Amino acid sequence: MKFIKIVTFDFMNIVRNPMLLIVNTLFPLILIGVMGFVMSSVFGGEGSMSFYDYYGIKMIIFTALLIAMTASNTFMEEKVKAGNTRIIYAPVSKTSIYLSKLISTYILGTISYSILIFILQYLFHLNFGGRNILYIILLINILCLFGCSLGTLFCCIFKSEEGANSTMQIPLLFFLFFGGVIFGVHRLGKFVAALTNLSPIKWVNECAIRIMYDNDFSIYRPVLAFLLITSIICIIACQIIFKPEEYV
Repeated sequence: MKFIKIVTFDFMNIVRNPMLLIVNTLFPLILIGVMGFVMSSVFGGEGSMSFYDYYGIKMIIFTALLIAMTASNTFMEEKVKAGNTRIIYAPVSKTSIYLSKLISTYILGTISYSILIFILQYLFHLNFGGRNILYIILLINILCLFGCSLGTLFCCIFKSEEGANSTMQIPLLFFLFFGGVIFGVHRLGKFVAALTNLSPIKWVNECAIRIMYDNDFSIYRPVLAFLLITSIICIIACQIIFKPEEYV
């Protein structure tokens, strides 16, 4: 019961932060609109996959991973830390402290991106798998869990929002660049193409495209399993590293 109250408290802190709400709601819509318009203007014409469809799923993946930044804000933002100091001295386990931040951020992500994908497909007529839309939503939700776990882990390691975000940008940029979210980096040569296999975003992106256009679920379960296992590893690492006294 106490844990649920802590999660609710943390979730309300996120909701009260307009910037975090904008980043996880309006920002993806703006990115999709801008990228779709600019690229269609540059290249012109539309085949079976429009530029809005193409960048629709890519920008959703892009912003879903960046929820790691929201997690670090939820955990280590100075105002939040000041308000949560009393939790350190409350009769709750240390797991409740970091896990509540992770779960509250994940709840925001699942609600935001589930609604966004429904709106984009049924209101703006972008392709998110048609009848397979729920599979795409689950894939993005698990990606959000991975992002939240990664953001929380970096906070436990670096013990500040600034340190976590500045360092976390390195793996996030690696994942996004080699994941081909902005453009197909595999065209840069065999060595770069081989590096793309190290990015989980490459496999999330490929998995989504296969489902949306080929009804191919061959890598769906492996990708979900990898994201879940990696998230669990991050959470276990948080349990080992996090010390409540360092949160003050």
